[in-house]
Amino acid sequence: MHEFGIAQEIVKSALKEIEKLDKSAKLKQAQVVIGKLQEIVPENLTFAYESLSKGTRAEGSGLRIIDVPVVVKCAECGRESTVSGISFTCCECGSHNVNVIRGMELFLEKLEVEVDE
Repeated sequence: MHEFGIAQEIVKSALKEIEKLDKSAKLKQAQVVIGKLQEIVPENLTFAYESLSKGTRAEGSGLRIIDVPVVVKCAECGRESTVSGISFTCCECGSHNVNVIRGMELFLEKLEVEVDE
């Protein structure tokens, strides 16, 4: 389950960033962007995130996952298409000569924090 390692990095990075902000800051929500080709199971990632954040300033925070579909660009006709199955073909001309331009993303996009006044 590679989701556990990814969740570990999310929690680690989030805690590092909120530490820079304020020593009393608590994480309310972390938002991650994940492309479909990463083959991450959202439920597994959420479970791992919740487990790893226990006992930290991220405990009780939410994990928002933004899914990015697989998008290819045809080298023959130039059209961009969203791929929903395992066949990477251009939906305009049917060519298999396509390049993946979206769907491999995996990054921490945004943190929502709470700071005691």
